[in-house]
Amino acid sequence: MKGHPWQTCHYYPDERCPNRTLIDKAYLIPQLLTPSELAAIRTACANCELCRRNRRKHRRVARQLDVAIFHEGSSREVWGATLNLSKQGALIKVGDGTGFQVNEKVQLRLFDKDGYCESSRAVITRLESARSAVSVRLLGAM
Repeated sequence: MKGHPWQTCHYYPDERCPNRTLIDKAYLIPQLLTPSELAAIRTACANCELCRRNRRKHRRVARQLDVAIFHEGSSREVWGATLNLSKQGALIKVGDGTGFQVNEKVQLRLFDKDGYCESSRAVITRLESARSAVSVRLLGAM
């Protein structure tokens, strides 16, 4: 069943999926479903407005962590907080006048509530002026 749309649905685990009863069958007893029932589930997932608007490879989790964004060799740091995280990236709310550019490589330091720090390299993938936020793709640990 690898690659089926219900396996990457971000709304099913949160119980916000409008097709939950159909997808429950696909998860719990897929071997008992007929090909026509599987096709109906695939069609329902493909037509799901929630899934079409937010089809992502990795699930995003809303979690707030303090973040310092800086360039290696520069003393200038921009502080912000994550709005959400995924396995490969993050959306970070920052103050005004960040001066970042798309495709710019930066260093991140992420701090949890206990003060633990994790460092990572990242590249800026999108600037969102409406939310004063930047999207980054994580490249790996420093």
